[in-house]
Amino acid sequence: MAENNEVLEGFLCPICMTDLKTPNQLTKHFEEVHNDDPEILKSLKDLFGKAKNKIFKQDEITNDNLSEHQVSVRGRRNSPEINWGPQEIGAIKTHTVYFRDRRNARLERYSMETNKLLIRLDKLLDNLPSDPIDRKVHERSIVPWIDDKDVKLCPNCARSFHLARRKHHCRLCGAVMCHDCTCFLSLVEARKMTSPISVQDDSAVSPTVSDSPLTGRIVRAGIGLTKLARSPSSGSLNSVLSLMNDPASGEQHIRLCIHCKNLLDARERLKARQFSKPIITKFYETMRTYMEEAERFMTMYIKMWESLSEGETTYDLRDAQILRIKIAKVGENVDNISKRILAIGTADIDNPPQGQTLKLHQMIRASAMIFLKEKLLTIPSLPTEEEYIALQERRQRKIEERIAYERQLEIEETLRERRKEQRNENKNSQGSSVTTNNEPIMEKSQGWGPSNTVAILPSASMDPIIEQMSNLRSYIKQARAECKYDEVVTLESNLRELQSAYFAMKQNNDG
Repeated sequence: MAENNEVLEGFLCPICMTDLKTPNQLTKHFEEVHNDDPEILKSLKDLFGKAKNKIFKQDEITNDNLSEHQVSVRGRRNSPEINWGPQEIGAIKTHTVYFRDRRNARLERYSMETNKLLIRLDKLLDNLPSDPIDRKVHERSIVPWIDDKDVKLCPNCARSFHLARRKHHCRLCGAVMCHDCTCFLSLVEARKMTSPISVQDDSAVSPTVSDSPLTGRIVRAGIGLTKLARSPSSGSLNSVLSLMNDPASGEQHIRLCIHCKNLLDARERLKARQFSKPIITKFYETMRTYMEEAERFMTMYIKMWESLSEGETTYDLRDAQILRIKIAKVGENVDNISKRILAIGTADIDNPPQGQTLKLHQMIRASAMIFLKEKLLTIPSLPTEEEYIALQERRQRKIEERIAYERQLEIEETLRERRKEQRNENKNSQGSSVTTNNEPIMEKSQGWGPSNTVAILPSASMDPIIEQMSNLRSYIKQARAECKYDEVVTLESNLRELQSAYFAMKQNNDG
Protein backbone atom coordinates (compact mmCIF):
# COMPACT_ATOMS: atom_id res chain seq x y z
CA MET A 1 0.00 0.00 0.00
CA ALA A 2 1.39 3.45 -0.91
CA GLU A 3 1.50 6.58 1.24
CA ASN A 4 -1.48 8.18 -0.53
CA ASN A 5 -3.61 5.19 0.62
CA GLU A 6 -4.06 3.88 -2.93
CA VAL A 7 -4.47 0.12 -3.44
CA LEU A 8 -1.85 -1.27 -5.78
CA GLU A 9 -2.56 -4.41 -7.80
CA GLY A 10 -0.51 -6.74 -9.97
CA PHE A 11 2.74 -8.65 -9.65
CA LEU A 12 4.57 -6.03 -7.50
CA CYS A 13 8.10 -6.22 -6.30
CA PRO A 14 8.01 -6.15 -2.49
CA ILE A 15 11.18 -4.06 -2.40
CA CYS A 16 10.84 -1.44 -5.14
CA MET A 17 7.04 -1.76 -5.61
CA THR A 18 7.42 -2.08 -9.39
CA ASP A 19 4.55 -3.78 -11.32
CA LEU A 20 6.14 -6.44 -13.53
CA LYS A 21 2.89 -7.76 -15.10
CA THR A 22 3.78 -11.51 -15.07
CA PRO A 23 5.27 -13.93 -12.54
CA ASN A 24 8.16 -14.78 -14.85
CA GLN A 25 9.17 -11.12 -15.18
CA LEU A 26 8.92 -10.66 -11.43
CA THR A 27 11.21 -13.63 -10.85
CA LYS A 28 13.64 -12.38 -13.51
CA HIS A 29 13.58 -8.90 -11.91
CA PHE A 30 14.56 -10.39 -8.56
CA GLU A 31 17.36 -12.41 -10.09
CA GLU A 32 18.86 -9.40 -11.89
CA VAL A 33 18.22 -6.44 -9.58
CA HIS A 34 17.74 -7.84 -6.09
CA ASN A 35 20.15 -10.76 -6.23
CA ASP A 36 21.85 -9.74 -3.01
CA ASP A 37 19.49 -11.75 -0.75
CA PRO A 38 18.99 -15.31 -2.14
CA GLU A 39 16.61 -16.31 0.69
CA ILE A 40 13.98 -13.80 -0.44
CA LEU A 41 14.18 -15.15 -4.00
CA LYS A 42 13.82 -18.74 -2.75
CA SER A 43 10.83 -17.88 -0.55
CA LEU A 44 9.21 -16.06 -3.46
CA LYS A 45 9.62 -19.10 -5.75
CA ASP A 46 8.15 -21.39 -3.07
CA LEU A 47 5.22 -19.03 -2.61
CA PHE A 48 4.48 -18.98 -6.34
CA GLY A 49 4.77 -22.76 -6.55
CA LYS A 50 2.35 -23.38 -3.70
CA ALA A 51 -0.16 -20.91 -5.14
CA LYS A 52 0.10 -22.50 -8.58
CA ASN A 53 -0.42 -26.04 -7.24
CA LYS A 54 -3.39 -24.96 -5.16
CA ILE A 55 -5.03 -23.24 -8.11
CA PHE A 56 -4.52 -26.26 -10.39
CA LYS A 57 -5.89 -28.63 -7.71
CA GLN A 58 -9.04 -26.57 -7.23
CA ASP A 59 -9.59 -26.50 -10.99
CA GLU A 60 -9.35 -30.31 -11.14
CA ILE A 61 -11.79 -30.75 -8.24
CA THR A 62 -14.34 -28.40 -9.75
CA ASN A 63 -14.07 -30.08 -13.16
CA ASP A 64 -14.51 -33.55 -11.63
CA ASN A 65 -17.53 -32.45 -9.62
CA LEU A 66 -19.12 -30.96 -12.69
CA SER A 67 -18.47 -34.04 -14.76
CA GLU A 68 -19.73 -36.50 -12.14
CA HIS A 69 -22.61 -34.68 -10.46
CA GLN A 70 -23.88 -31.76 -12.51
CA VAL A 71 -23.46 -33.44 -15.85
CA SER A 72 -25.21 -36.59 -14.58
CA VAL A 73 -28.06 -34.53 -13.14
CA ARG A 74 -28.44 -32.62 -16.38
CA GLY A 75 -28.33 -35.86 -18.30
CA ARG A 76 -31.07 -37.35 -16.12
CA ARG A 77 -33.21 -34.25 -16.48
CA ASN A 78 -32.81 -34.07 -20.21
CA SER A 79 -32.85 -37.82 -20.95
CA PRO A 80 -36.64 -38.09 -21.56
CA GLU A 81 -36.41 -35.31 -24.14
CA ILE A 82 -33.55 -36.88 -26.10
CA ASN A 83 -34.52 -39.08 -29.01
CA TRP A 84 -31.67 -41.52 -29.48
CA GLY A 85 -33.31 -43.19 -32.43
CA PRO A 86 -33.38 -46.92 -33.19
CA GLN A 87 -30.48 -48.81 -31.67
CA GLU A 88 -29.07 -52.09 -32.87
CA ILE A 89 -28.98 -55.08 -30.53
CA GLY A 90 -25.50 -56.04 -29.48
CA ALA A 91 -23.93 -59.46 -29.38
CA ILE A 92 -26.12 -62.22 -27.90
CA LYS A 93 -24.70 -65.35 -26.34
CA THR A 94 -26.77 -68.32 -25.25
CA HIS A 95 -25.75 -70.75 -22.52
CA THR A 96 -28.60 -73.20 -23.09
CA VAL A 97 -26.44 -75.83 -24.78
CA TYR A 98 -23.81 -75.65 -22.05
CA PHE A 99 -26.50 -75.87 -19.36
CA ARG A 100 -28.12 -78.91 -20.96
CA ASP A 101 -24.81 -80.68 -21.31
CA ARG A 102 -23.93 -80.12 -17.69
CA ARG A 103 -27.42 -81.09 -16.50
CA ASN A 104 -27.63 -84.21 -18.62
CA ALA A 105 -24.24 -85.33 -17.38
CA ARG A 106 -25.48 -85.19 -13.78
CA LEU A 107 -29.01 -86.46 -14.25
CA GLU A 108 -28.48 -89.15 -16.84
CA ARG A 109 -27.21 -91.63 -14.28
CA TYR A 110 -30.29 -91.22 -12.11
CA SER A 111 -33.27 -89.85 -14.04
CA MET A 112 -32.83 -91.74 -17.29
CA GLU A 113 -31.86 -94.98 -15.60
CA THR A 114 -34.78 -94.71 -13.19
CA ASN A 115 -37.19 -94.07 -16.07
CA LYS A 116 -35.83 -97.10 -17.88
CA LEU A 117 -36.39 -99.23 -14.80
CA LEU A 118 -39.99 -97.98 -14.47
CA ILE A 119 -40.70 -98.74 -18.12
CA ARG A 120 -39.30 -102.27 -17.73
CA LEU A 121 -41.25 -102.73 -14.49
CA ASP A 122 -44.47 -101.73 -16.21
CA LYS A 123 -43.82 -104.19 -19.02
CA LEU A 124 -43.09 -106.94 -16.50
CA LEU A 125 -46.37 -106.34 -14.68
CA ASP A 126 -48.35 -106.33 -17.90
CA ASN A 127 -49.89 -109.81 -18.36
CA LEU A 128 -47.61 -111.33 -15.72
CA PRO A 129 -48.17 -115.13 -15.73
CA SER A 130 -48.82 -116.98 -12.48
CA ASP A 131 -46.91 -120.11 -13.46
CA PRO A 132 -43.19 -119.92 -12.42
CA ILE A 133 -41.88 -121.31 -15.70
CA ASP A 134 -44.06 -119.08 -17.86
CA ARG A 135 -43.25 -116.14 -15.62
CA LYS A 136 -39.49 -116.66 -16.08
CA VAL A 137 -39.92 -116.81 -19.85
CA HIS A 138 -41.94 -113.60 -19.73
CA GLU A 139 -39.29 -111.86 -17.61
CA ARG A 140 -36.45 -112.90 -19.91
CA SER A 141 -38.38 -111.67 -22.95
CA ILE A 142 -38.65 -108.20 -21.40
CA VAL A 143 -35.12 -107.87 -19.96
CA PRO A 144 -32.22 -109.94 -21.39
CA TRP A 145 -30.28 -111.79 -18.68
CA ILE A 146 -26.51 -111.97 -18.46
CA ASP A 147 -25.15 -115.43 -19.23
CA ASP A 148 -24.33 -117.39 -16.06
CA LYS A 149 -21.05 -118.63 -17.52
CA ASP A 150 -19.66 -115.09 -17.82
CA VAL A 151 -19.94 -114.39 -14.07
CA LYS A 152 -17.78 -116.41 -11.66
CA LEU A 153 -18.16 -114.26 -8.50
CA CYS A 154 -20.98 -112.20 -7.05
CA PRO A 155 -20.43 -108.55 -8.11
CA ASN A 156 -21.57 -107.26 -4.71
CA CYS A 157 -19.99 -109.57 -2.13
CA ALA A 158 -17.28 -111.13 -4.38
CA ARG A 159 -18.08 -114.63 -3.16
CA SER A 160 -17.97 -117.63 -5.44
CA PHE A 161 -21.05 -119.49 -6.58
CA HIS A 162 -21.68 -123.16 -5.81
CA LEU A 163 -24.57 -125.51 -5.14
CA ALA A 164 -25.57 -123.76 -1.89
CA ARG A 165 -24.98 -120.25 -3.30
CA ARG A 166 -26.80 -120.14 -6.59
CA LYS A 167 -26.87 -117.46 -9.25
CA HIS A 168 -29.92 -115.18 -9.52
CA HIS A 169 -30.78 -112.49 -12.02
CA CYS A 170 -32.21 -109.02 -11.49
CA ARG A 171 -35.52 -108.73 -13.30
CA LEU A 172 -34.92 -105.08 -14.24
CA CYS A 173 -31.28 -105.00 -15.40
CA GLY A 174 -30.46 -108.71 -15.89
CA ALA A 175 -27.37 -108.62 -13.64
CA VAL A 176 -26.18 -111.71 -11.77
CA MET A 177 -26.09 -111.82 -7.95
CA CYS A 178 -26.29 -114.25 -5.07
CA HIS A 179 -29.27 -114.78 -2.83
CA ASP A 180 -27.81 -112.78 0.05
CA CYS A 181 -27.40 -109.74 -2.21
CA THR A 182 -30.91 -110.01 -3.58
CA CYS A 183 -33.71 -107.47 -2.87
CA PHE A 184 -37.42 -108.15 -3.32
CA LEU A 185 -40.11 -105.71 -4.47
CA SER A 186 -43.72 -106.68 -3.81
CA LEU A 187 -46.22 -106.51 -6.63
CA VAL A 188 -48.32 -104.02 -4.67
CA GLU A 189 -45.42 -101.59 -4.37
CA ALA A 190 -44.47 -102.18 -8.00
CA ARG A 191 -47.99 -101.31 -9.19
CA LYS A 192 -47.96 -98.19 -7.02
CA MET A 193 -44.77 -97.06 -8.72
CA THR A 194 -46.04 -97.60 -12.24
CA SER A 195 -49.74 -96.66 -11.89
CA PRO A 196 -50.63 -95.51 -8.35
CA ILE A 197 -54.22 -94.58 -9.25
CA SER A 198 -55.22 -98.02 -10.45
CA VAL A 199 -53.90 -99.84 -7.38
CA GLN A 200 -56.57 -101.53 -5.28
CA ASP A 201 -56.53 -103.70 -2.20
CA ASP A 202 -56.56 -106.89 -4.23
CA SER A 203 -53.81 -105.79 -6.59
CA ALA A 204 -51.30 -108.18 -5.04
CA VAL A 205 -52.88 -110.98 -7.01
CA SER A 206 -51.53 -111.29 -10.51
CA PRO A 207 -54.06 -109.96 -13.02
CA THR A 208 -53.41 -112.77 -15.44
CA VAL A 209 -54.33 -116.26 -14.34
CA SER A 210 -53.69 -119.26 -16.50
CA ASP A 211 -56.87 -120.48 -18.12
CA SER A 212 -55.62 -124.06 -18.02
CA PRO A 213 -56.46 -126.18 -14.98
CA LEU A 214 -54.02 -126.49 -12.10
CA THR A 215 -50.98 -128.40 -13.27
CA GLY A 216 -49.58 -131.34 -11.42
CA ARG A 217 -46.44 -129.49 -10.40
CA ILE A 218 -48.08 -127.29 -7.68
CA VAL A 219 -50.35 -128.94 -5.11
CA ARG A 220 -51.69 -126.97 -2.17
CA ALA A 221 -51.54 -128.85 1.11
CA GLY A 222 -51.76 -128.07 4.80
CA ILE A 223 -51.99 -124.46 5.94
CA GLY A 224 -50.49 -122.42 3.16
CA LEU A 225 -47.65 -124.85 2.41
CA THR A 226 -46.76 -125.85 -1.10
CA LYS A 227 -45.71 -129.23 -2.42
CA LEU A 228 -43.98 -129.28 -5.75
CA ALA A 229 -43.88 -132.46 -7.76
CA ARG A 230 -40.51 -133.31 -9.23
CA SER A 231 -40.33 -133.25 -13.00
CA PRO A 232 -37.38 -134.42 -15.10
CA SER A 233 -36.66 -130.93 -16.45
CA SER A 234 -33.87 -128.74 -15.06
CA GLY A 235 -36.23 -125.76 -15.05
CA SER A 236 -38.40 -127.51 -12.50
CA LEU A 237 -35.40 -128.03 -10.21
CA ASN A 238 -34.45 -124.37 -10.52
CA SER A 239 -38.00 -123.38 -9.63
CA VAL A 240 -37.97 -125.60 -6.56
CA LEU A 241 -34.64 -124.25 -5.36
CA SER A 242 -35.76 -120.68 -6.10
CA LEU A 243 -38.83 -121.06 -3.91
CA MET A 244 -36.78 -122.73 -1.18
CA ASN A 245 -34.22 -119.94 -1.16
CA ASP A 246 -36.87 -117.22 -1.41
CA PRO A 247 -38.68 -117.04 1.94
CA ALA A 248 -40.86 -114.21 0.68
CA SER A 249 -42.68 -116.41 -1.86
CA GLY A 250 -41.31 -115.30 -5.21
CA GLU A 251 -44.70 -115.46 -6.90
CA GLN A 252 -45.80 -112.23 -5.14
CA HIS A 253 -42.45 -110.41 -5.41
CA ILE A 254 -39.99 -109.27 -8.04
CA ARG A 255 -36.31 -110.03 -7.58
CA LEU A 256 -34.03 -106.97 -7.87
CA CYS A 257 -30.40 -106.11 -7.36
CA ILE A 258 -29.33 -103.59 -4.78
CA HIS A 259 -28.56 -100.91 -7.39
CA CYS A 260 -31.98 -101.00 -9.03
CA LYS A 261 -33.63 -101.06 -5.62
CA ASN A 262 -31.68 -97.95 -4.55
CA LEU A 263 -32.72 -96.05 -7.68
CA LEU A 264 -36.39 -96.87 -7.15
CA ASP A 265 -36.21 -96.00 -3.45
CA ALA A 266 -34.56 -92.66 -4.26
CA ARG A 267 -37.39 -91.83 -6.63
CA GLU A 268 -40.00 -92.72 -4.01
CA ARG A 269 -38.23 -90.56 -1.42
CA LEU A 270 -38.16 -87.67 -3.84
CA LYS A 271 -41.90 -88.04 -4.49
CA ALA A 272 -42.61 -88.20 -0.76
CA ARG A 273 -40.49 -85.09 -0.17
CA GLN A 274 -42.41 -83.17 -2.84
CA PHE A 275 -45.83 -84.04 -1.43
CA SER A 276 -44.97 -83.97 2.26
CA LYS A 277 -45.45 -80.74 4.19
CA PRO A 278 -43.20 -79.53 7.01
CA ILE A 279 -44.56 -79.32 10.53
CA ILE A 280 -44.70 -75.53 10.41
CA THR A 281 -47.05 -75.69 7.41
CA LYS A 282 -49.50 -77.89 9.30
CA PHE A 283 -49.41 -75.60 12.33
CA TYR A 284 -49.90 -72.51 10.16
CA GLU A 285 -52.84 -74.01 8.26
CA THR A 286 -54.50 -74.92 11.56
CA MET A 287 -53.91 -71.40 12.87
CA ARG A 288 -55.40 -69.86 9.72
CA THR A 289 -58.46 -72.09 10.11
CA TYR A 290 -58.96 -70.80 13.65
CA MET A 291 -58.49 -67.21 12.45
CA GLU A 292 -61.16 -67.60 9.77
CA GLU A 293 -63.50 -69.17 12.30
CA ALA A 294 -62.86 -66.29 14.71
CA GLU A 295 -63.63 -63.70 12.01
CA ARG A 296 -66.89 -65.47 11.19
CA PHE A 297 -67.85 -65.57 14.87
CA MET A 298 -66.90 -61.91 15.30
CA THR A 299 -69.14 -60.82 12.43
CA MET A 300 -72.09 -62.62 14.00
CA TYR A 301 -71.22 -61.34 17.49
CA ILE A 302 -71.07 -57.68 16.39
CA LYS A 303 -74.46 -58.02 14.74
CA MET A 304 -75.93 -59.55 17.89
CA TRP A 305 -74.26 -56.94 20.13
CA GLU A 306 -75.69 -54.07 18.09
CA SER A 307 -79.16 -55.61 18.25
CA LEU A 308 -78.99 -56.29 21.99
CA SER A 309 -77.57 -52.83 22.74
CA GLU A 310 -80.67 -51.31 21.10
CA GLY A 311 -82.93 -53.44 23.30
CA GLU A 312 -84.21 -55.55 20.42
CA THR A 313 -85.50 -59.07 20.96
CA THR A 314 -84.24 -60.49 17.67
CA TYR A 315 -81.40 -62.40 19.33
CA ASP A 316 -81.10 -64.09 22.68
CA LEU A 317 -78.68 -62.69 25.25
CA ARG A 318 -77.58 -66.17 26.33
CA ASP A 319 -76.69 -67.11 22.74
CA ALA A 320 -74.50 -64.03 22.53
CA GLN A 321 -72.75 -64.95 25.79
CA ILE A 322 -72.05 -68.49 24.50
CA LEU A 323 -70.69 -67.06 21.25
CA ARG A 324 -68.39 -64.75 23.22
CA ILE A 325 -66.97 -67.75 25.09
CA LYS A 326 -66.36 -69.56 21.78
CA ILE A 327 -64.50 -66.53 20.42
CA ALA A 328 -62.29 -66.47 23.52
CA LYS A 329 -61.46 -70.17 23.10
CA VAL A 330 -60.61 -69.71 19.41
CA GLY A 331 -58.33 -66.79 20.30
CA GLU A 332 -56.60 -68.93 22.90
CA ASN A 333 -56.01 -71.65 20.29
CA VAL A 334 -54.48 -69.11 17.88
CA ASP A 335 -52.17 -67.86 20.63
CA ASN A 336 -51.05 -71.38 21.60
CA ILE A 337 -50.36 -72.45 18.00
CA SER A 338 -48.32 -69.30 17.31
CA LYS A 339 -46.26 -70.01 20.43
CA ARG A 340 -45.63 -73.56 19.21
CA ILE A 341 -44.48 -72.26 15.83
CA LEU A 342 -42.08 -69.85 17.56
CA ALA A 343 -40.70 -72.71 19.67
CA ILE A 344 -40.11 -75.11 16.75
CA GLY A 345 -36.48 -76.25 16.74
CA THR A 346 -35.45 -74.36 19.88
CA ALA A 347 -34.94 -77.63 21.76
CA ASP A 348 -32.12 -78.53 19.35
CA ILE A 349 -29.18 -76.80 20.99
CA ASP A 350 -26.68 -77.81 18.31
CA ASN A 351 -28.75 -76.60 15.37
CA PRO A 352 -31.29 -73.97 16.50
CA PRO A 353 -33.39 -72.07 13.94
CA GLN A 354 -31.62 -69.05 12.55
CA GLY A 355 -31.64 -66.74 9.57
CA GLN A 356 -34.74 -66.83 7.39
CA THR A 357 -36.26 -69.72 9.35
CA LEU A 358 -36.11 -67.85 12.64
CA LYS A 359 -37.43 -64.71 10.97
CA LEU A 360 -40.36 -66.68 9.52
CA HIS A 361 -41.27 -68.05 12.98
CA GLN A 362 -41.09 -64.57 14.48
CA MET A 363 -43.23 -63.06 11.70
CA ILE A 364 -45.95 -65.70 12.18
CA ARG A 365 -45.98 -65.02 15.92
CA ALA A 366 -46.15 -61.26 15.31
CA SER A 367 -49.05 -61.64 12.85
CA ALA A 368 -50.95 -63.76 15.38
CA MET A 369 -50.44 -61.14 18.09
CA ILE A 370 -51.62 -58.36 15.77
CA PHE A 371 -54.71 -60.39 14.90
CA LEU A 372 -55.53 -60.97 18.57
CA LYS A 373 -55.04 -57.31 19.49
CA GLU A 374 -56.97 -55.82 16.60
CA LYS A 375 -59.76 -58.38 16.28
CA LEU A 376 -60.41 -60.25 19.51
CA LEU A 377 -59.17 -58.02 22.33
CA THR A 378 -61.31 -55.11 21.13
CA ILE A 379 -64.52 -57.13 21.33
CA PRO A 380 -67.32 -55.09 23.00
CA SER A 381 -68.87 -56.38 26.22
CA LEU A 382 -72.48 -57.52 26.39
CA PRO A 383 -75.05 -55.89 28.69
CA THR A 384 -76.07 -57.71 31.86
CA GLU A 385 -79.54 -59.10 32.45
CA GLU A 386 -80.64 -55.96 34.34
CA GLU A 387 -79.16 -53.64 31.73
CA TYR A 388 -80.79 -55.62 28.93
CA ILE A 389 -84.21 -55.40 30.66
CA ALA A 390 -83.72 -51.64 31.09
CA LEU A 391 -82.77 -51.34 27.41
CA GLN A 392 -85.89 -53.25 26.41
CA GLU A 393 -88.11 -51.02 28.55
CA ARG A 394 -86.52 -47.88 27.13
CA ARG A 395 -86.98 -49.21 23.60
CA GLN A 396 -90.62 -50.05 24.38
CA ARG A 397 -91.21 -46.51 25.65
CA LYS A 398 -89.64 -45.05 22.53
CA ILE A 399 -91.83 -47.23 20.35
CA GLU A 400 -94.97 -46.21 22.24
CA GLU A 401 -94.00 -42.57 22.06
CA ARG A 402 -93.39 -42.84 18.35
CA ILE A 403 -96.73 -44.62 17.82
CA ALA A 404 -98.53 -41.94 19.83
CA TYR A 405 -96.79 -39.21 17.88
CA GLU A 406 -97.71 -40.84 14.55
CA ARG A 407 -101.33 -41.21 15.68
CA GLN A 408 -101.42 -37.55 16.67
CA LEU A 409 -100.08 -36.61 13.26
CA GLU A 410 -102.73 -38.74 11.58
CA ILE A 411 -105.50 -37.14 13.64
CA GLU A 412 -104.26 -33.65 12.82
CA GLU A 413 -104.00 -34.51 9.16
CA THR A 414 -107.53 -35.90 9.19
CA LEU A 415 -108.88 -32.76 10.87
CA ARG A 416 -107.15 -30.52 8.32
CA GLU A 417 -108.61 -32.51 5.46
CA ARG A 418 -112.09 -32.32 7.05
CA ARG A 419 -111.89 -28.56 7.50
CA LYS A 420 -110.70 -28.17 3.93
CA GLU A 421 -113.64 -30.21 2.66
CA GLN A 422 -116.08 -28.14 4.74
CA ARG A 423 -114.69 -24.89 3.33
CA ASN A 424 -115.05 -26.24 -0.18
CA GLU A 425 -118.63 -27.28 0.49
CA ASN A 426 -119.49 -23.85 1.91
CA LYS A 427 -118.09 -22.14 -1.16
CA ASN A 428 -120.05 -24.38 -3.51
CA SER A 429 -123.36 -24.03 -1.69
CA GLN A 430 -123.38 -20.16 -1.36
CA GLY A 431 -126.71 -19.80 0.46
CA SER A 432 -128.51 -22.82 -0.94
CA SER A 433 -129.48 -25.41 1.57
CA VAL A 434 -127.85 -28.61 0.61
CA THR A 435 -128.24 -31.72 2.68
CA THR A 436 -124.97 -33.33 3.39
CA ASN A 437 -124.42 -36.77 4.67
CA ASN A 438 -121.99 -36.48 7.54
CA GLU A 439 -120.39 -39.88 7.56
CA PRO A 440 -118.31 -40.74 10.60
CA ILE A 441 -114.56 -40.61 10.05
CA MET A 442 -112.87 -43.80 11.03
CA GLU A 443 -109.38 -43.58 12.48
CA LYS A 444 -106.75 -46.17 11.94
CA SER A 445 -106.91 -47.33 15.51
CA GLN A 446 -110.69 -47.73 15.26
CA GLY A 447 -110.77 -49.31 11.81
CA TRP A 448 -111.26 -52.89 10.88
CA GLY A 449 -108.85 -55.51 9.68
CA PRO A 450 -109.00 -58.93 8.08
CA SER A 451 -110.56 -61.70 10.06
CA ASN A 452 -108.31 -63.79 12.24
CA THR A 453 -110.27 -66.90 11.52
CA VAL A 454 -108.36 -69.75 9.99
CA ALA A 455 -109.86 -72.23 7.63
CA ILE A 456 -110.56 -75.51 9.32
CA LEU A 457 -108.07 -78.05 8.13
CA PRO A 458 -108.91 -81.70 7.95
CA SER A 459 -107.79 -83.79 10.88
CA ALA A 460 -105.36 -85.73 8.69
CA SER A 461 -103.17 -82.60 8.29
CA MET A 462 -102.47 -82.21 12.02
CA ASP A 463 -99.80 -84.88 12.18
CA PRO A 464 -97.65 -83.29 9.42
CA ILE A 465 -97.83 -79.94 11.23
CA ILE A 466 -96.61 -81.49 14.47
CA GLU A 467 -93.86 -83.27 12.57
CA GLN A 468 -92.88 -80.00 10.89
CA MET A 469 -92.71 -78.26 14.28
CA SER A 470 -90.43 -80.97 15.65
CA ASN A 471 -88.20 -80.64 12.59
CA LEU A 472 -88.01 -76.90 13.11
CA ARG A 473 -86.96 -77.42 16.74
CA SER A 474 -84.15 -79.72 15.65
CA TYR A 475 -83.08 -77.23 13.00
CA ILE A 476 -83.03 -74.45 15.59
CA LYS A 477 -80.86 -76.54 17.88
CA GLN A 478 -78.45 -77.34 15.06
CA ALA A 479 -78.23 -73.72 13.89
CA ARG A 480 -77.59 -72.53 17.45
CA ALA A 481 -74.82 -75.08 17.83
CA GLU A 482 -73.19 -73.80 14.62
CA CYS A 483 -73.56 -70.14 15.73
CA LYS A 484 -75.89 -69.30 12.81
CA TYR A 485 -78.14 -67.03 14.79
CA ASP A 486 -79.71 -65.36 11.76
CA GLU A 487 -81.15 -68.74 10.80
CA VAL A 488 -82.20 -69.26 14.43
CA VAL A 489 -84.28 -66.07 14.32
CA THR A 490 -85.96 -67.08 11.05
CA LEU A 491 -86.67 -70.62 12.21
CA GLU A 492 -88.10 -69.47 15.55
CA SER A 493 -90.40 -67.06 13.73
CA ASN A 494 -91.60 -69.90 11.49
CA LEU A 495 -92.10 -72.12 14.54
CA ARG A 496 -94.22 -69.49 16.29
CA GLU A 497 -96.35 -69.10 13.17
CA LEU A 498 -96.88 -72.84 12.97
CA GLN A 499 -97.75 -73.03 16.67
CA SER A 500 -100.29 -70.21 16.42
CA ALA A 501 -101.84 -71.77 13.33
CA TYR A 502 -101.97 -75.16 15.05
CA PHE A 503 -103.61 -73.79 18.22
CA ALA A 504 -106.11 -71.76 16.19
CA MET A 505 -106.98 -74.83 14.16
CA LYS A 506 -107.36 -76.88 17.33
CA GLN A 507 -109.72 -74.30 18.88
CA ASN A 508 -111.81 -74.20 15.73
CA ASN A 509 -112.03 -77.99 15.68
CA ASP A 510 -113.04 -78.06 19.37
CA GLY A 511 -115.70 -75.40 18.73
